[in-house]
Amino acid sequence: MKIWNHIQREVLKNPPLVLGISFMLLISMGTLLLMLPFASSDGNGASFIDALFTATSASCVTGLIVRNTAVGWSVFGKFVIISLIQIGGLGTMTIIALVSVLLGKKIGLRERMFIREQLNTNTLSGMVRLIEFVIRFTFVVEGIGALLLSLRLVPAYGLFKGVVFSVFHAISAFCNAGFDLFGNSMIPFQGDYLVTLTIAALIILGGLGFIVYVELWQFRQSKHLSSHTKLVLSTTAMLLLGGMFLIYFFEFRNPATLGALPEQQKWLAAFFQSTTFRTAGFNSVEMGSMNDITVFFAILLMFIGGSPGSTAGGLKTTTFAITMAAAFTTLKGTRDTELFKRRVSETTIRKIFALFVIAICLVFFVASCIVFFEHNKFVFVDILFETVSAFGTVGVTRGITADLSPLSKLFITFTMYLGRVGPTTFAMGLFQKEHDKKYRYAEGRFIVG
Repeated sequence: MKIWNHIQREVLKNPPLVLGISFMLLISMGTLLLMLPFASSDGNGASFIDALFTATSASCVTGLIVRNTAVGWSVFGKFVIISLIQIGGLGTMTIIALVSVLLGKKIGLRERMFIREQLNTNTLSGMVRLIEFVIRFTFVVEGIGALLLSLRLVPAYGLFKGVVFSVFHAISAFCNAGFDLFGNSMIPFQGDYLVTLTIAALIILGGLGFIVYVELWQFRQSKHLSSHTKLVLSTTAMLLLGGMFLIYFFEFRNPATLGALPEQQKWLAAFFQSTTFRTAGFNSVEMGSMNDITVFFAILLMFIGGSPGSTAGGLKTTTFAITMAAAFTTLKGTRDTELFKRRVSETTIRKIFALFVIAICLVFFVASCIVFFEHNKFVFVDILFETVSAFGTVGVTRGITADLSPLSKLFITFTMYLGRVGPTTFAMGLFQKEHDKKYRYAEGRFIVG
């Protein structure tokens, strides 16, 4: 008992580790529920691997699937999936804190540290107000999105089914999950501006980060945006527009993707794919029919992912932007990395370097393992696409997910988990010590470049 109490105390002192464990518990609960016979449409229950994969994909808001969500799961199974998506999108610690607030309990220092780790904030004050804002903002945006979608889906599917479909896809889009009930994602609505742009808007809003929402909401009084918010907004806009132009340029002559569409719908589909490649697993064109050069740039967009403190995964927009700025600073020979007339701290740059290295090593390690496990069953670019999609919690696929071996599915499952929790958060939770060394070695001279 003493050993268990000691372990419990040590774990609670480590917010990154608690965050990782909370997602493990959510995934475990989802796995058990999805293995129940009445969770599957055929009444036989899902295998452990398929249930674990689906629960992880939903909890980590990814969207990769081993069975078609529309026909493979019962109403109960679909409810479990959308519940996991909502909890995973908001964050496990946010939900726990919300329950505490509703029960009238105070949010202590330890709980504030957990929430700060989850939402990537820099302060411990105002946590209750932040949680209330996050919950209200989420439900309002999802509600507006569901209302807009219902204008098209209710006439098409009837009142009850149309409302259910609208709510499900609004939650799935805002949480950047990419699960759909149509059976073939957004391809049936390829030329529908209302549905496509509503889903895209929800994805973008979900991928900006809750701290950005707070600052934008307070901008009316403060008339000020932090350098973080400016960097998130500018980088997001650049990636969205840049991705749209590249996808259009590489695919506008491809008859299997954009080539057969009218000109305006080509731009609509290109914008939608640029949006989903970075954060969510919806698609309005066939992924397997895209040109290799488009697939290559899609991998880059998925690797970057969304923004810190959002429902998205990946390297993150700010990490990418600061990495590029630091590289440019080095090439210029100047000392400080500066953005929006603010200097980026050395601590931040070191953390970014660690994240960049861990992310690249993780992606290529998992991709290499899957190549080995599958014995040349798939081409490497499709495996790399799948792996980066899992790491970025994106969820688009070239059609190989269901055909992967059980061992490959486990590797993809673990990659989705790390992509949502954050590889550096996971590593820090396992290895970070409370104190630094009391000494420093003399500086060495190393030649690089």
